[in-house]
Amino acid sequence: MMSSNNSDSKKKETIKVFVITGPETSGIVTYEKEVNGKKEYSGMVWDIIEELKKLPSFEKYNFEYTFSKSGYNNYNETVDWVSDGTYDLGLATYMQNTQRESKINYSVPVTIDAFAVYHYQNTSEFNTFKRVFYDIGYLLLLLIILGCIAGLILFFADPGRKQMKQIKQNKSFFIRSIMTGISSFLGETGELFGNATSSFKGLISVVFVMLFSLVFIQFMQAEITSTLIEEKLGKGISNDDIRIKQVLGHEGYAHTTKWEENGGKVKRHTGKSNEDLLDIYKTDPDKYLGVVLSYYDGYPFLKLHPGITASVFGNSPSCMIYNPNKVKFGEDLNQGLLHIRSSKKLEKICKSYFASEDSNAPPACTL
Repeated sequence: MMSSNNSDSKKKETIKVFVITGPETSGIVTYEKEVNGKKEYSGMVWDIIEELKKLPSFEKYNFEYTFSKSGYNNYNETVDWVSDGTYDLGLATYMQNTQRESKINYSVPVTIDAFAVYHYQNTSEFNTFKRVFYDIGYLLLLLIILGCIAGLILFFADPGRKQMKQIKQNKSFFIRSIMTGISSFLGETGELFGNATSSFKGLISVVFVMLFSLVFIQFMQAEITSTLIEEKLGKGISNDDIRIKQVLGHEGYAHTTKWEENGGKVKRHTGKSNEDLLDIYKTDPDKYLGVVLSYYDGYPFLKLHPGITASVFGNSPSCMIYNPNKVKFGEDLNQGLLHIRSSKKLEKICKSYFASEDSNAPPACTL
């Protein structure tokens, strides 16, 4: 950890700030850079604080900074530090959850983010077929079952079909009825209509089987179309994938917990950067589903790693955090954020960092 504090701190209230840092390729954290041989910091939340410090209400504060090592990702640990007073402000974007709310206060939101999985885009036609077959496998089984039921209805409700086909044995008629029922649910209705009798029961049974088979076929086609659209959009992750395969995630990272709460499996890592997790995934993409991160923490991957895409699973506001005992500072922080939001300065800062061309990207700068 590295510490830094502002000069001219006399008669000012000191605000101890913990700054999560990382490489410039990390989307949401503060990063170090050199300008004319001098070390400086950049990042969305860093620029926001620098803008707030220009306001009269912030003149009474002296900010004392402690910087994490680059790539540090245990956000829950920093929540505990802010909660116990080791630090007064967590300078990063934090996802809200009930566990954290009991320990710290959130600022008003500074951006809209989402939890996402970064993974290889599925471009293989075979994999697409496999995905479609996997997603509708239960429907194929249901089709056979419903087809058999339809065949039984035809067998018992319209026995006159036996004479229409000139079948003498009941066993042969039974098998033929089952085949007619299944073929009707596959869209082939020639046998269904061609061998129907003119009896009332025959009419009802044919109409019943025809309507149910038509509805089922349309439903199955819609499911196939939906799966193919998801594949073409690059989502490539199904609910079955989520239940079966693990993702790679950071220990102490809210989006890792969020993934588990939604039924996913996670292999947690401590002390790894985002790039480290992506490298682990790329060495064995068949074993893991991908890397779970906040969307804007990982979105530089989309340009840096060809073939990597993001599957987005729900937007949520992101905030800074502060110690609940710092009541007046919290009021000034929130009022200051609302001020730069209304003046569009917050939007300008946000857009200078988050200008993703991904159609699935959450609307980061719409606050």
